[in-house]
Amino acid sequence: MDDTDQLTPVDTQNNEMDSPEIVPIPHEVMHMHGVPILQKSLTAAERLYWENYDTTTYFTDSNLGNRNAFWYHVFSLVLSAFVLYPICLALNNIGSNWYLPILTLTEIMIISSLFSLSIFDSSVTESLYPHHIYRVFSWILFFIVQLHYTSAVLLRAFKWISGNKGGNIEDSGEFYPLGNYYRDEPDEEEEHLSSSPATTLTNNRSSSNSTESVANDITADLESSSERLFSLNAHRFKGKMSLKRDSILSKVFSNPTIKKLSLNFSTLASIIFHLLNYFLFLFLLVDVFVGLAVGNLFGKGLHIFNLLAHWIKGGVFFLLGVISLARYCGFGANKGWAWNAFYISDSNVSRLSNALPRGGITLEGVESFLIFFYGSTNVFLEHLASQDGIWTPKDLQHISIAFLYIGAGLCGILVEIFLNTWKFEHAKATLGLSNVKVANLGFSPNPLPAFTIFWTGILMSKHAQTSELSTAIHVQWGSMLSYGSFFRVFTFLYLLFVPTHCARTLPSQPLTELITSFCLMGGGLIFMESTDQVIEAMEYRGYTEMFTFNLSLGVVTLIMSWEMMLFMWKGWLKKRMMNN
Repeated sequence: MDDTDQLTPVDTQNNEMDSPEIVPIPHEVMHMHGVPILQKSLTAAERLYWENYDTTTYFTDSNLGNRNAFWYHVFSLVLSAFVLYPICLALNNIGSNWYLPILTLTEIMIISSLFSLSIFDSSVTESLYPHHIYRVFSWILFFIVQLHYTSAVLLRAFKWISGNKGGNIEDSGEFYPLGNYYRDEPDEEEEHLSSSPATTLTNNRSSSNSTESVANDITADLESSSERLFSLNAHRFKGKMSLKRDSILSKVFSNPTIKKLSLNFSTLASIIFHLLNYFLFLFLLVDVFVGLAVGNLFGKGLHIFNLLAHWIKGGVFFLLGVISLARYCGFGANKGWAWNAFYISDSNVSRLSNALPRGGITLEGVESFLIFFYGSTNVFLEHLASQDGIWTPKDLQHISIAFLYIGAGLCGILVEIFLNTWKFEHAKATLGLSNVKVANLGFSPNPLPAFTIFWTGILMSKHAQTSELSTAIHVQWGSMLSYGSFFRVFTFLYLLFVPTHCARTLPSQPLTELITSFCLMGGGLIFMESTDQVIEAMEYRGYTEMFTFNLSLGVVTLIMSWEMMLFMWKGWLKKRMMNN
């Protein structure tokens, strides 16, 4: 028998203490929390799976293709989607002449990003992800960008030319920059201020139509005179950069081809531009996440259905949080979607207002319709991942969520119909209005959208999962969505019991919506992280649910601050333009 076999535990402990390789430590990790999975106790089948787990991706393989082209594509596309194009949307909203130059920079960045992707593709000898869809998305993005930019140039050229009262730009001795006063769409706050309660009530109390007509004629003459005066002296107050910008735009819009195309196809350009303006932003976001999935080799084989289910639903909740924060900052104020009063007086009736219900269209009604539509189109997706065609309890739990969306969405639509008269009469009584066609206080006490989000969080966070880590992450985003729905209900209660807070046309900015936005964005992002392949990557490396939870919440707050900065910057630019 060997001498080492006769050592007692005390002798072994003394030998370990005498070993020079041992580093003193107060507490050694004695549990499985945060340990890479290969260091855990596994069955033979589990160990075989994890020993063959491949961590190679487009992001991790430093020897794969032209790395400079790859990383340029990644950073330039992310910069375009999250920084440059949102700036373009803000500039377009206030009609700034800087819109087209910044849009040009953005389009160049996107095209160069796609070009660098083609360089990287050609440098890869063997694709890690054959027949992936990202290449198709890139081509679609390329054509959308070209179409959007062309329509933007033609539309701006038409408005620029129209701003010269039919004058010939190229024959003019002086250049009069009127672009800021002929905007492609009015700013939301300014448009709504034009029909503020004071103005509407004053118009309703006018004694005769002739007086209004004379006043309107005088106002129109004064506005026309002030515009002409401004156009003749605008160059005196402009900085060098603005003058250089306007000079370049003047030369571009004076091009005979652009002038001819803008005059002949202005209507078509306007339709295309307004259809693609926000759609391009959404497509950029989708393209970024598709690239992230392909770059990490997510969605191969049957994994595609699990990936789609989590990323589509999570993306919807994340986008809902972005929109909620935008509403807090004033987005949609001219429609009453920024938690503010909205009405159309009898003197401002149009074809569109005649088509609206008396209580208007609140965003709760829009959300209810989208919930119903999503549930109706999502039923067939819940069983596609099945390998044998057998319905499992997990499949039934998933499809029950789709039925919840269909039922709750339809109930929400019916509630909007029931509340139509209440919204109209409640707004009239609160605002003291009489001669109005459409009116509401910017919301309807419709709990169904919040109810749907709450039960989605509860049900989806508790259904069967394959691992403890997956269950913990599902509980995280389920709890976040549930908390968000609670604070949305608090918003309704606050505005119901304090109606004077929203009895104005400016955004009321209820503080509860900040927390609602945070919960929806955080819950949506963590929802996307709970897909099977992300969970496996975390388990392999020993990451816990708190690792991604902390990172996700930090990222969400950064995105929220960036979004709020954009709205504040847009408001500052608008005031500066008005003061000039």
